[in-house]
Amino acid sequence: MKRLIYDVPRWHCFLHREARGLDAAQPWDSPGLKLADELFDRLYAGEPEGGEVEGQVDLHQRWAQEFHRNIEQLPSFQRLATECQNDAIAAASAVEALTKALKPTPPEPNSAPSTAPRRGLATACQRASKAVEEVREALEGLGEVAFGRAAGFGSEGARPSEGSRSRPLATRLKSDNRLLRIALLAGRFKRIAAAKQRQKVKHGAEEITDVELGGALARLLPVELAKLRRPRFRLALLRDLVERRAMQYQLSGAETLGKGPLVVCLDKSGSMDGPPDIWATAVALALLDIAKRQRRPFALLGFDGGVKFEALVQPHEPLPEEGLFVSCSGGTSIANVLSTGLSLIRRHPGALKKADVVLITDGESDTAPAAELRAVASELGVTVLGFGIGADARALEPWCDEVQTVTNLSAMDDATAEKLFTV
Repeated sequence: MKRLIYDVPRWHCFLHREARGLDAAQPWDSPGLKLADELFDRLYAGEPEGGEVEGQVDLHQRWAQEFHRNIEQLPSFQRLATECQNDAIAAASAVEALTKALKPTPPEPNSAPSTAPRRGLATACQRASKAVEEVREALEGLGEVAFGRAAGFGSEGARPSEGSRSRPLATRLKSDNRLLRIALLAGRFKRIAAAKQRQKVKHGAEEITDVELGGALARLLPVELAKLRRPRFRLALLRDLVERRAMQYQLSGAETLGKGPLVVCLDKSGSMDGPPDIWATAVALALLDIAKRQRRPFALLGFDGGVKFEALVQPHEPLPEEGLFVSCSGGTSIANVLSTGLSLIRRHPGALKKADVVLITDGESDTAPAAELRAVASELGVTVLGFGIGADARALEPWCDEVQTVTNLSAMDDATAEKLFTV
């Protein structure tokens, strides 16, 4: 499909316009849109087709030629193209960021073509690279959520393709600031959770089970350490360490495979509206990612005075998108939500490991039923972890085995991450 100076495949035009929520490409599109299609094609597919305009070159074509000539000479644009290659969402996000930063304006008749200065182009490429990183992080944060699919999306076999799912979601993120903030926080929390889980597995390898060859100085056998006393043997030991042929203890640990349900109770009372709700929802998505990796059933309960949202997600299932959009209103009843969570666990017991309930709230609740519910949790082998957002820890102690107070809602401190992501 002819744009200004390049021939852009119709499929690439479709990917560009769909990812940005624009109308389908038409021959009568404005010069600015045609230039955007060409930029997308260069970022998505590499070297475009065409470039040599036969016959008389009009004003818009000279403007486009000058623009492409300036931007293709920048190392930052070449790096951006490498980041976006074969990724329609990334390429479309980069084009949007470039056009927003540069505001390329077609020249008026009888005027000379003008383009952004080289410094402006380089800065725009840096902003586009940051936009690509942000949209990827946001999509990663929402990777376990099933968003609705509109008509016309493609499919791969009997399952909707990932591309068709992420394109409308990327468009939706631009218009829903709350969803974008949840997605970005969830992406960061997932990485923190993965790091904590790796540390947890390392600590589990603490039992000596055999002798092996290696180069771990802290695990050397006494007979190897004795070589350090003799100069000639010392050199032999250093050689064996470098070549990983020294005798050392073999350590191993047994990680439980059949883990019980993970139940996350999110306070959706009126006082949670805003940053507390965004932080709590992002934490829930990170915990969902852990549950799927460990093949554990996951339940999300949204509550105020009662339970207003309930979803049970099996390891092979996504979370319904409704779980992210439960409105915050009403009061707080911890007893109701814990009772519901314990009932879910009773119906889906863990085979080899105790279940976990994560309670995130900023309020207090009548503690009269707390002792009875704690007894039920103990009988089921359930651990209740409480996270009070700006709340007094003493308000949650009657309900929980462990309590952590949260004050920073823009990130996550190490103590909170340790308790949250090692469940």
